Amino acid sequence: MNWLVAIYEPTALFSLKDSQATSAAGKTLLVPSPYSVKTALIDVAVNWKGVSFAQEVFGWLRALPVRSSPPQWACVTNTFIKVQRPPKTAEPGNPFKPTVAFREYIQFQGELRLALEISKLDEAEKQILANLLLRLNMLGKRGGFIQWQGNKELSELDTSFVTHTGDARSQLSGAVMHYLDDYGPKMTWDRLSTFTADKPDRMVVSALVPYRLVRSSKRSTLYQRTG
Repeated sequence: MNWLVAIYEPTALFSLKDSQATSAAGKTLLVPSPYSVKTALIDVAVNWKGVSFAQEVFGWLRALPVRSSPPQWACVTNTFIKVQRPPKTAEPGNPFKPTVAFREYIQFQGELRLALEISKLDEAEKQILANLLLRLNMLGKRGGFIQWQGNKELSELDTSFVTHTGDARSQLSGAVMHYLDDYGPKMTWDRLSTFTADKPDRMVVSALVPYRLVRSSKRSTLYQRTG
């Protein structure tokens, strides 16, 4: 297997709730899910060369395996924030009601690496993917900015990368279990688009994130990468 690996420096706080979490409360994932990475790249394609180009990219991008290698350190901060939500009974001129919600934000230290399996891509598609990764500057919740540092190709991934069910690296000592979503086999452009009523087809996979808990308090939790 051949992987195209993009290296990024996180420059802002990261947050990405589990797709099954509620709007009022939800712990953040420690790594971007394959679904979020692919969707972010599709967004880059739309802004780069338009919708028709993005539809072509979606055709071969949707099936690519995606793995991530988290930064060396991650500090998860627990916060309550004020949000606006539609009330059960709407009032004229007052469509939203203020309330509080629980959120987690991560301060990373170190490099974030994203790997996409490219064995089945032709040279033109590999070049397009490299250009998309170069232009990618945000993951997770809006404002989760990252700075591209470079691309490289690897024949295999080391133990610093997240392990999905079925991967050769089946054991990681002290790893954190996550359920990550990816594009399902029935995912289409219309299901992905926010301008249609079709619901996205999500496939949930179990994954081991190579982090160990260093210390924890009521305000924050510190993780260190094990790989």
